[in-house]
Amino acid sequence: MNKTLQKQVAPVLSVQDAVFPAHPFSGLLAIGRERDWHLHSLFPALALNADGFPAQNLRLSYIQAREAFLQARRQGGADLGILSGARKSLPQLGAMASGMRAQESLSQAMQFGLEYQLIAGAMVELVLEPGEKTSVLSARPLFDDVELQDFLDADHLATAINVSRALCGSALQLEKVELRGNRQASRSVGEDFFGCPVSYGADVSRIIVSNSVFDTILPAPDPALAQTSKEICDAELAAIGLSGKQSLLRKLVSLQCENQSVPELASVLGISPRSLHRLLVREGCSYFQLAESLRMEKARHYLRNTSLSLDDIAEQLHYSDSRSFRRAFKRAVNLTPSEFRQQAN
Repeated sequence: MNKTLQKQVAPVLSVQDAVFPAHPFSGLLAIGRERDWHLHSLFPALALNADGFPAQNLRLSYIQAREAFLQARRQGGADLGILSGARKSLPQLGAMASGMRAQESLSQAMQFGLEYQLIAGAMVELVLEPGEKTSVLSARPLFDDVELQDFLDADHLATAINVSRALCGSALQLEKVELRGNRQASRSVGEDFFGCPVSYGADVSRIIVSNSVFDTILPAPDPALAQTSKEICDAELAAIGLSGKQSLLRKLVSLQCENQSVPELASVLGISPRSLHRLLVREGCSYFQLAESLRMEKARHYLRNTSLSLDDIAEQLHYSDSRSFRRAFKRAVNLTPSEFRQQAN
């Protein structure tokens, strides 16, 4: 094994690591108490007390957490992700909240929160992509979990907006929200919360915001408190073993795994192909399915947003020819590329 490469590979955040706090469930639990759900039977892993609140310092693995989320979604319906995120509050974030409040602008507060989002139990990775006039806050999966991804996207993006509103102390005007999935019935719920047009069926869940919104000055900037909060957050990440960690899925995505073979990826990661296969099995990933999913995400983007020919798209996605691309697309999306492009337009 190449020792230099091995040293460059950060530890992997696993679906089996018990690192996620109870905060991601706070919105669900608030809704459940209001609706008289049988919380103890729905969420046995949370070790709830008689009043329906989780044990202090509780940490769950993603595997444990996802079962609770799936149970809640079955109980609460299609709109539960947005409703849950809308109920989460800034004070629950501890030192991360102090650090965000102490920033000069909403943009700086958002960057601070994104840097330490794992402390709050983020189960997707929120990414802020600056643009010339608008910026995009997008939700990227940490783990390969198609069944739960739409729920987590909506929950985490709604949480980010709820926290931003608390920081600004005023209405937060958004340009547009695009969410994965095809639940058109949820549009009114989404638009009531986000206060802007909401559409479904996107390749990536995201919020488009004017840069002027991020330039909003916060009421109580405090550089000293911001630095102290940063030090506390760094220490907390280290204490729970999250410093420098990235999920295997995010690592493979960053390496453009859809364009590389398993031996090529293993070489870059500094491990053997056999070890990479073992990691994939442990995380519930299939290399072929992951690579095809990423190709299809890019394919839908090209078909929806460009005039590239099928031959050009096939070449961009490293298919041998357009016929192979058409077969793969029809298998994954249940539409031909031409049919998808026609519906998207």
